Amino acid sequence: MPFHDDDPIWYASYGSNCSAERFTMYLTGGRAAGATRDERGARNPAPPRSIEPIWFDSDVRFLGNAAKWGGGGVAYLSHEPGGRAPGTRYLITKGQFDDVAAQESRRDTVATPLHECEIGVVHPIGNGFYDGLLVLEPIDGTPVVTFTSPEPHVPLQPNPPSAAYLGTILRGLVAVHDGDRDTIVDHLRHDRALAAGWTREAMLALL
Repeated sequence: MPFHDDDPIWYASYGSNCSAERFTMYLTGGRAAGATRDERGARNPAPPRSIEPIWFDSDVRFLGNAAKWGGGGVAYLSHEPGGRAPGTRYLITKGQFDDVAAQESRRDTVATPLHECEIGVVHPIGNGFYDGLLVLEPIDGTPVVTFTSPEPHVPLQPNPPSAAYLGTILRGLVAVHDGDRDTIVDHLRHDRALAAGWTREAMLALL
């Protein structure tokens, strides 16, 4: 059965949206600190009803070039299971999620077909970098969804993230994961590109 715009869902983030301050720009519109581009915001600018930590069962990879963060790799969630990555989940509406997903891929809003998605399987909805819907196990009956690349092999070169982008991710994760800096840094360093460009000490210095 299709979702309605006001149905509650958990949106799970592993990239810069791990920062509640940055994620708010996708709801209210505006420019996040460190970014170079404004976001248009959602049709419903209401804040999340709840913000909680989450762990993904795969690793985060950094690839390509995030122009709006001054260059450096952009995060995506690996299609390969077996890893472990920290994230932030936001309790928002289905309509808000559709608007966030559209802004991430720089397109007009369309209703994402969450009702067609099998849990744990990436469902492509386009060719944009984040046009792969991924529905995770529900939490207390509420659906959990994120987005990643639509295809498992992204045709982009590994690239360490910029200081602005990585700092936004780190600060957001540490805030929601009870200040556990060491665990957050160690898990993100599972990505070879990040580890090659950032020492553990340099990452901690961003905090």
